[in-house]
Amino acid sequence: MRAGSFFIRTWRILSILGFVGLLLSSYISYPIDVAFRFNEEGQAVKYFSRETVFYTSVALFILVYVVTNAVAKLFPKLPADKIPNPNPAQWQGYRQELAAVYVDWFYALAAAFNTILALGLMVLSFLNNNNRTNVGASDYAWLLPLSTAILGIVIVSLPVRLMMKPPVDDAA
Repeated sequence: MRAGSFFIRTWRILSILGFVGLLLSSYISYPIDVAFRFNEEGQAVKYFSRETVFYTSVALFILVYVVTNAVAKLFPKLPADKIPNPNPAQWQGYRQELAAVYVDWFYALAAAFNTILALGLMVLSFLNNNNRTNVGASDYAWLLPLSTAILGIVIVSLPVRLMMKPPVDDAA
């Protein structure tokens, strides 16, 4: 197993465990009505029930998990000429390696969504902490740029990886 594949699979497993852990701990810490929108003074103006937050999060997680796993399992079965590749001459004869790059990318995409969803649950839990009296808009402004950066890095990594040379098997 290559180092990149190991990193992606480890990140995927840790993101699943982190999401489940944060989902359960946030559910316990949420009040019955979870504030999710605040005005300029930091006072809550819109609420969801904690069950709605819980089941919506679980549904998003399952949807992302099922879709990315299905595509990752089916992708290696595609005919070689149907696999999108910006540099087909460079990857000719490396069909399995090309499929592995795509499978790793789908797993990284799932891990990115899991990580972002877990961070969102964590911030929502912090915002609804009973010890907080006034929530500033800038307190958790890091979530959107961080989420965008995570998704951007994962999305850009596929074309960058496809422009690189295929891995050479030294054992052969």
